[in-house]
Amino acid sequence: MNILNKILYLLKDKAFWANLVVFLFLMLVSGWILLMSLKLITKWGQSADVPNILNKKFDVAIEKIEEVGLEWEIKDSVYRTDLPEGTIIDVQPAPGLNIKAGRTVFLVVATKNPPKVEMPALVGRSSLRFAQIELEARGLRIGSLSYVPSPDKDAVLSQRIGNTEIAAGTMIPKGTVINLTLGDGVSGAIMDVPYLIGMTKEEADAYLQENNLFANYFYNKDIEDTASAVIFKQYPNSNGEEKLNMGEPIDLFFSKSLPKNILEDSTFKARRK
Repeated sequence: MNILNKILYLLKDKAFWANLVVFLFLMLVSGWILLMSLKLITKWGQSADVPNILNKKFDVAIEKIEEVGLEWEIKDSVYRTDLPEGTIIDVQPAPGLNIKAGRTVFLVVATKNPPKVEMPALVGRSSLRFAQIELEARGLRIGSLSYVPSPDKDAVLSQRIGNTEIAAGTMIPKGTVINLTLGDGVSGAIMDVPYLIGMTKEEADAYLQENNLFANYFYNKDIEDTASAVIFKQYPNSNGEEKLNMGEPIDLFFSKSLPKNILEDSTFKARRK
């Protein structure tokens, strides 16, 4: 009964009703302010058409996007030699689509800087056809083809950029021209195996090119400077018993320095005078 009396008393109290009205008014004002703020933040009810900026220059495209109240972001760049740097080649969402104001438009632009790709391993394991497939798959181009005597027809014996050997795994620009030396399928002349012990790679390369010979290079793991490394072993051996087809590769093994037994070898002393 006391609780009921208190409720009746409260309903008759003018101060209670005044406070209730003020409370409800403040709630309505706060809700209205919150709603207007959300509309401003989210740009509710505002929209814009994505402008047609395909094939436009970058600065022109950005100006058109910002004019209609949209944001922009470069999603990707594609190597294109036929278009000026920065040309817009794709837009998402698509041009003409009506989207909420403030939304981000993603751009794909043309670039003149080619991406880097890995040079494949062609020497000793590839035919010309296989080499073409491998190079084209990476966006590389075949340049000049030269042939040397070799029993393996169209086998890749050398891969070069210009006249410089390019090792497998080297990162090079997409579109690079790769020159190949191939076997002509003819065994060629028989010659004595040259003595290359003690030579650097530069010295061996000069000798091999002059005699239409090729080599596979193997380096000890402790070598830091390959240019100063020297050949300490070769296969086939230059002992007068083994012969070599012109164009046939020689396996050359490099170390930081020659071991004592080679330095004291009479054959080495005689041939390196």
